Amino acid sequence: MERLTAFDLVIIGGGLAGASLGRVMALAGYDVLIIEKETAFRDRVRGEVLLPWGSHEAQLLGIYDLLVERCAREFLREHFFLGGATSEPRDYRRTTPKQTCGLSFYHPAMQEALLLSAAEVAAKVRRGAVATSIRSGPSTEVDFLQHGESHTVSARLLVGADGRDSRIVGLLGLNQERDEPELFTGGLQLQGDLDIEHALYFSLHRDGGRGSILISNRPGNFRAYLLHHKDALPRLLSGQRDFAEVKRHFAEIGWPAHWLDALEPHGTFATFDGAHRWIVGRIPESFALIGDAFGASDPVWGNGLSRTLRDVRLLRDRLLATSDWVMAAGQFADDHNEFFKRLRRVERLNAKLHFAIGDRAAARRQRAYDLMERNPEFRPDVTGNGPDIEGLDEMERTLLI
Repeated sequence: MERLTAFDLVIIGGGLAGASLGRVMALAGYDVLIIEKETAFRDRVRGEVLLPWGSHEAQLLGIYDLLVERCAREFLREHFFLGGATSEPRDYRRTTPKQTCGLSFYHPAMQEALLLSAAEVAAKVRRGAVATSIRSGPSTEVDFLQHGESHTVSARLLVGADGRDSRIVGLLGLNQERDEPELFTGGLQLQGDLDIEHALYFSLHRDGGRGSILISNRPGNFRAYLLHHKDALPRLLSGQRDFAEVKRHFAEIGWPAHWLDALEPHGTFATFDGAHRWIVGRIPESFALIGDAFGASDPVWGNGLSRTLRDVRLLRDRLLATSDWVMAAGQFADDHNEFFKRLRRVERLNAKLHFAIGDRAAARRQRAYDLMERNPEFRPDVTGNGPDIEGLDEMERTLLI
């Protein structure tokens, strides 16, 4: 039996977070092991967009060109529909701080591309492997099971990059807090010959409560999301039985009739609670968490993948700046908590502004839209700025009156 022993870095999870971190640290000359439970990535309802601020993070990590070469397509503009009426499309490269565009991709293809690229730069990858126990001490030890055989490895630092339902969070016994549910996201794939610009299409119902996103994730195939306030639908939709109901909501939100005629649903459809979740308290020494394992934002706003790459970059920078990785991991945790708090705040502002229901909310929304039209600096532009928006205090006072 092969016995893997000492590594600088052991990463649990080989998706966007784990593969990106493993790649950049292997390129820096460190011994890296990535443990991934899936032998082949499969489709689930997950984000398939890097917003412009996330594209900048990908550039800083050196994976932007790799994604474009292997799985992703750039989209340069966003089309916004309110009750079916469209405004002038937004040109990302002209209107975002870093003059970046967005990327779209089929999520499993992105995962495969990044995990392969990590292996190509000498990160060791073990697939079909599940961590079973962890022990801290002079060095951190991890037991994992692969193809029925047990292995033990040690690491200077163990990183949990295994998503919302993180096994590492459970093994560490960490506590998690979450907001009360407010918005829900349902996602499905649509296929058909729809001849429209490759762009992000964001639509809101004029009376609030419901919205949608449409983006092509590969030629001839689209990912669509039905976004709604918790009180906007009588029940949560899921499965093929609700495909027709989902299309009815898209029509009421204001999708053009030829979109609905051209596109047919397929694959998995599920609805998820978008409440923010985050780890409470300090993470033990010699451990770190990144991506959804550390804190999950509201998928309505599409920041999850961008936020994950921010985590990867911040942790990389801390680790490369010192040989004391215990200290570096603690500093990274503070970095993460600071930007996650800001991101949560601006996402909650946008939720109240765009999705709140009722006459008072509708009047507030119209006042806010008129104000933002006259004064773009009051727009809480999470697409372009992510968590780096300035002036949130004034935005909240002005927009939520």
